[in-house]
Amino acid sequence: MKTKGILSFILKTLLVSAVMLVVTSVISMVRPLSAGESTARDEGTIMLLLFIVTTVYALVIGLVVHNARGSRLQLIVGLIVAFYGVQTVVGQIEAFFFLTPMGEHMGAGSAPVLQMPLDFILSQLIVWGSVTAVGVPLAVLLFDKRKKHLRKPITFLPAWTGKQWLVRIAVVVVAYELLYFGFGYFVAWKDPAVQEFYQGSDPGSFWLQIRQVATKTPGLYGLQAFRALLWMGITFPVIAMLRKKGWTGAFITALFVSLPMNIPHIIPNPYMPAEVRAVHFAETVSSTFIFGIVLFLLFASTPKKNQIETDQTLTQ
Repeated sequence: MKTKGILSFILKTLLVSAVMLVVTSVISMVRPLSAGESTARDEGTIMLLLFIVTTVYALVIGLVVHNARGSRLQLIVGLIVAFYGVQTVVGQIEAFFFLTPMGEHMGAGSAPVLQMPLDFILSQLIVWGSVTAVGVPLAVLLFDKRKKHLRKPITFLPAWTGKQWLVRIAVVVVAYELLYFGFGYFVAWKDPAVQEFYQGSDPGSFWLQIRQVATKTPGLYGLQAFRALLWMGITFPVIAMLRKKGWTGAFITALFVSLPMNIPHIIPNPYMPAEVRAVHFAETVSSTFIFGIVLFLLFASTPKKNQIETDQTLTQ
């Protein structure tokens, strides 16, 4: 990308970010993103942090669109589903499970010192849903400068056989479980502030932690398997758009999977202390970045026709 192109990309990113920030501010007047009293100085700081957040959103979406294949309608619909999924839905599922009374009743195990009201989670769903509905189409219109004849429709789902799908699904679930519990233990649970917040303790080793989860909260394995499959499904459109980009596509997919959900940790909220948010940010950005690369490597390649025919013959 030449200097002029880079400058244009930056300006478009800032424009999309500004529009997202305006939408966030307007919708937040009805469904607040935070609770509690705040001073004008606090509000100014939060607005600056929100602008950083929306700029990261615009940057990630812009990178996908700039490198994407597919029709404009596919880009808009696919990115709305994918972005809202990774930015809001996947994260709020865990917030519901770990930070609300409902989650504790469902077997979440250790309970945090502060609990998040369901109304706050609903606010997240509404506010960021509105931001996605406005920001994604705008980003596609600004960043997609391909000529009309190059905007050909693509297939989101690879034509794998049943056996090929099952193998990849199994790899996705196992990989996510290992990343989630591995980074959760060695990065997050080793921090005293996190243990204090969730009112838990370190059992002494990773394998003891795994056994403790299996004994006390076995449903957590099922929850993370479900989230792994959800990650997989909502990321398909992005992987399909970037399939021809090789390692560049893998890197952008990893950014798309890791940053939108986690960058809001920089914004203060009354439900999670700053140190706990910082640790969770380090934990989840690193683990989901790796997971994004895994997803791309698993599903970016197109199955060869003779390979499919061979597999079908073996299964008959």
